Amino acid sequence: MSKSVSRVVLAVTAVAALGLVTACGGDSDGDKKSDKSAEKTPAAEQQAAPLPKAALEKAVVVKADIKGFDVEKMTDKEYSDGGSAKAADAKCQPLAQLMGAQANPAPKDSAYATFSSAGALTGSGKGSGTATGMIRVSSYAEAGAEQTVSDLRGALAACTGGFKATDGSGEKADVAKVETLTAPKLGDEALAYTLAEAGTEDVGTVKFTIVRSGAHLSVFFGVDIANPTKPLLPDAVVSAQVAKLEKALKA
Repeated sequence: MSKSVSRVVLAVTAVAALGLVTACGGDSDGDKKSDKSAEKTPAAEQQAAPLPKAALEKAVVVKADIKGFDVEKMTDKEYSDGGSAKAADAKCQPLAQLMGAQANPAPKDSAYATFSSAGALTGSGKGSGTATGMIRVSSYAEAGAEQTVSDLRGALAACTGGFKATDGSGEKADVAKVETLTAPKLGDEALAYTLAEAGTEDVGTVKFTIVRSGAHLSVFFGVDIANPTKPLLPDAVVSAQVAKLEKALKA
């Protein structure tokens, strides 16, 4: 198994964390993007005050929320053990930060969970596999959530050919390819993509999905530990988490 996927598995077992966080740098559309979001989705009403830590903890999915999956909460310390990742090219730093546990802009508060499918999953022409991954739900002050998505979108366009990077421990963590995927139609806006590890053998690929609901982000990554080159991030996990967060925001 590749080092990248191994680190993901460690995070999922709460031994260590391959972070799932956000982006830095770049410009944001600010008010214009907010206006467009308000026209296309009722989630825009969630531009109210960011949820505090205790409320975020309650808004994270548990096992009872997703049939067929095991879910465990993750502590701040377990998550932050991933350190800070860095890309050689500043344009790719928003993506590199997903391989660490520090972000700029930094969330106001965050809560975390790991998930794994209780059995093999099938569908989408990908055969069967065991989905494993992590969820991070965060609240942001001001326009931090919108800036994060904007920065990531820019990095996706600039870094399709991959980039050189080091992970939170300072080890080489180069990415060979970045592929943008069709994002789920959830929240105010969403992104989905994969990062493929650079190497000659035992390379792995991780799938990421980010959904913005007002001033909040639901961030996910997923792998198939049995087939590292074909990551799994089940729609059921993403939709259940976004729905639970948005229910908490409405309340």
